[in-house]
Amino acid sequence: MGIARVEPLQAREHFEAWLAAGRHGGMAWLASPRHRERRRDPSALLPGIASVVCVALCHAPDRSETMDLRVGRIARYAFGTDYHLLMSEKLGALAEEARALLPGARVLDYSDTGAILERGWAEHAGLGWIGKHSGLLSTTLGSYLLLGELLIDRALEPDTPPVREHCGTCQRCIDVCPTAAIVAPYQLDARRCISYLTIEHRGPIPIELRPAIGDWIFGCDLCQEVCPWNRFAPPARDARLHARTLEGWSLERFLSLDDTGFRTLFAGSPIRRARRAGFLRNVCVALGNRADVAAIPALAASLADDPEPVVRSHAAWALGEVGRRAGNPSAPRAAAATALERATDDPSADVRDEVAEARNRLREPITR
Repeated sequence: MGIARVEPLQAREHFEAWLAAGRHGGMAWLASPRHRERRRDPSALLPGIASVVCVALCHAPDRSETMDLRVGRIARYAFGTDYHLLMSEKLGALAEEARALLPGARVLDYSDTGAILERGWAEHAGLGWIGKHSGLLSTTLGSYLLLGELLIDRALEPDTPPVREHCGTCQRCIDVCPTAAIVAPYQLDARRCISYLTIEHRGPIPIELRPAIGDWIFGCDLCQEVCPWNRFAPPARDARLHARTLEGWSLERFLSLDDTGFRTLFAGSPIRRARRAGFLRNVCVALGNRADVAAIPALAASLADDPEPVVRSHAAWALGEVGRRAGNPSAPRAAAATALERATDDPSADVRDEVAEARNRLREPITR
């Protein structure tokens, strides 16, 4: 943890420039006057605010290759219980301690739940520096961490922010990003970011970006996985942040989830933020990129019966990818073509367009 004195942050200028460039994508609420004013002046949240207590909670830095193969890749922070719930619980206890130590003080706690420049305050409080991937980095914690804040209307002794960043000439995070979302050091375009596309983005994923998403079905860790500072990332101390095993589940089986099943399976999980349609859309993209012919029956069933057009359209794209790579002539290629042909009269124009495009790809020369 660290303490920051309330004063103007350079991070606010960076945030405004990011909005002006349109790099927030469909997250329109970030550009609302109310939201921007609260980020500019935290006294709009807590009149008389004098200090921000910033905390970092480490989540699990490891992942299971076996689980990744079975259910696709999920960002590490989303493996276990929703961190908003855990952070709220821990910050609530810390707020009570603060009120006991500072009688009469007004204290508010936040964890990605309000208009606060979280990374900017964390940097100002000495927790680390903003890396070239635009996330917070620490020499002792790496970047596999979650942030929370207490806003307090009392002047507390502030911690000293780091005198400089420690990225140096390294740009591994920039080079590894398959969608080129890190457009320059410290500049992230959410519209190209796999995390944004698989979580916050509603509707179809741009077709030109789908191959680069690979088998990420919720979030992405690539820019963090290559960061040298994550060699020092400690394990999660709260067992609730460790991965659910999702035993018995697979990418193909996910496609059988109805809305109730989705909400039940991922109760208390950050994955619910993507909603069923977004999550199954992501699953279809992952299956298309894996191009495993065993996925054809599940994709064909989704194309024929799923109630959401965005799921059906991405199932059509995936069938085109699987069939295209299956070889010709082949039974799997024929099965994909048959499923697509049956969907040519889908009630959704978007789905029909995806079906037509997928059928065209089946006529292309074979690539593997």
